[in-house]
Order: sequence, then structure tokens, then C-alpha cells
Amino acid sequence: MSESSDGKKMSTAVDWSDRIADIAGPYRPFDTRESWLARAATKAGITFRQCKALFYGEAKRPKQQVAEKIIGASERARREASDLASRFETLAGAMNASDADFYGKDITALIHAARSLRGLDRT
Repeated sequence: MSESSDGKKMSTAVDWSDRIADIAGPYRPFDTRESWLARAATKAGITFRQCKALFYGEAKRPKQQVAEKIIGASERARREASDLASRFETLAGAMNASDADFYGKDITALIHAARSLRGLDRT
């Protein structure tokens, strides 16, 4: 929180569309924008309409309960992505130590997947 010139507390701006994208995860082959947003809404425990309004900037300041649900779900999604990326990196390291020539393509795929997941782990 920051303080304004008149001494009142001001909340830090939250990019709701980024938070919702973190929750929904990547587009799947048969996703539509609506199904992708519905997935985020379900994971966050909010309505589709609340999710859609925040994603498109129609609502700037959600109710506190909605905001807490979105931020909580986003943090969970980021932690899960980071944990999975760490597992991929560990597995790639073990495969590299075992036989880098034989597992070369698999190691590359795991490292690429870990880097993609780390993209969700932005601050």
C-alpha cells in the first residue's frame, strides 16, 4: 500500500487480466475465450460474469471477497507452476547425468516446458 498526499491509504493497482490468465492457464486446443474464462472463474470460485468483467476491464474494483479469491487462486497457480517447473528441471538434470546423448531430446523438452512454466511465475 502507498500513501496519497492527503495521508489516505491507496491500494496498489492489480492487473486483473494477468491474474485471471494465471488461473486459467494456457489455451487448450479446443478452448474458446469463454471456456478459458469459465475455467478461471471455476478455479477461483467466482462467477463467469465477475471474471469476464475484470478480465476485460469493465470492472476496475471488485468486491474484497472476489479480489481475495482471485489473488489466492492466482498465487496457487503460480506456486503450482513453479513446483512443476522445478520437478521438470530436476528430472532433466537426472537424465542428463544418466545419459545425455540418449535423453537429449527429452531433456530439451523438459527444459523448454520448465521455462514456459516459469513464465507463469512472474512477479
